[in-house]
Amino acid sequence: MHHKLCYNNDDQSMWKACERMGQLIPFLQNPEYFFDRGITFYKNKDWNRSIRYLKRAIELRPLEGVFHCQLAAVLSDMGEHERSNETLLHVLDHIDGNIYDCYYFLANNYAFLGLFDKSKEAALQYLSFSPEGEFADDTEELLELVTLDGDEDFFEDEYKEKLPFPDDFILQYERAGRMINDGNYEKAEHLLEELMMDYPAHYASYNQYARTLHLQGRSDDAMHCLRTLLTEVMYVPALCQLTLLLEDQHKEREAEHWKKKLRQLAPLNKGHMHKLAATLCRLGEYEQALVSFHFLQKNSLPEATGAFPGTFFYRYGVAAFHCGHKGKSKKAWKRARDHGHNKAATLLQTWQTRALKREEVQCEHLHDLSFGLD
Repeated sequence: MHHKLCYNNDDQSMWKACERMGQLIPFLQNPEYFFDRGITFYKNKDWNRSIRYLKRAIELRPLEGVFHCQLAAVLSDMGEHERSNETLLHVLDHIDGNIYDCYYFLANNYAFLGLFDKSKEAALQYLSFSPEGEFADDTEELLELVTLDGDEDFFEDEYKEKLPFPDDFILQYERAGRMINDGNYEKAEHLLEELMMDYPAHYASYNQYARTLHLQGRSDDAMHCLRTLLTEVMYVPALCQLTLLLEDQHKEREAEHWKKKLRQLAPLNKGHMHKLAATLCRLGEYEQALVSFHFLQKNSLPEATGAFPGTFFYRYGVAAFHCGHKGKSKKAWKRARDHGHNKAATLLQTWQTRALKREEVQCEHLHDLSFGLD
């Protein structure tokens, strides 16, 4: 259409512009182009741009299951396991029930959500449909993990405690977390109050509840909540949060009391060890933080870092720098930079031109991260 209009026009510039337009329109309607761009951004850890291009590819070809599966993979790596599962189930229910890899990805997402029965069910479905598939070995390993009884070192998250909790509860807890991230603090507060009432042994709910109070300017109430929990149980994430909040609120004497307890901790739970290391790093307790970071890097990555390996390696480098291990610090920051951590990249660039000052090398500000260690 564009070429026909241009052919009858004597204006050569108009002709060239329309010729380019004729090339551009088919190009922008090519779903493979957007899919490939989405893959490129995914490999570069640029999640938001990857999602934007993948969604455009899906708009142009909505029944292409592979496009949806790649979008689910990006969402999973971002920690959006529920949204990832919604995408995968859409593929199985409405596009192609024979894309069996969906069951493997579902199994992984369910495991990270703490829904181990659902994870096992999805893993078994994958093996029954595709016993010699690409992910068969990985699925067998996953099955071993989700069927281990009482082993707390696997898939540790704040919402997985020693006691089993119903799937509906865990999904509601996740919902409260999304409310907090969206700034709906009051709604999250009320939902968490209900969850705490129904499941008082789910300690992570108290942490999130205190977080909503703090974000609404009720820091004293938040600290009271955490102190109350710690009189009942020495829950490591609550101890970390309370200490950081006390430091942020300049309550030095009480903060020092809890710092002493932090220095005495040696949690077996790797998720808790990561939170402890991050907290000690922010508090300037670099030597003890480095011991934990080094252990985690050698024994538990990527489990302990969750969806934020760049942040893990940045903090590891900060602790190493302050302990005099400059080579180890550079190595950690290079890995952080490769995972898209901008602060690590800036420090490395500065270090090429001059020596870094100690005050330049810090973990995140306490006020920014009084709650939510990752």
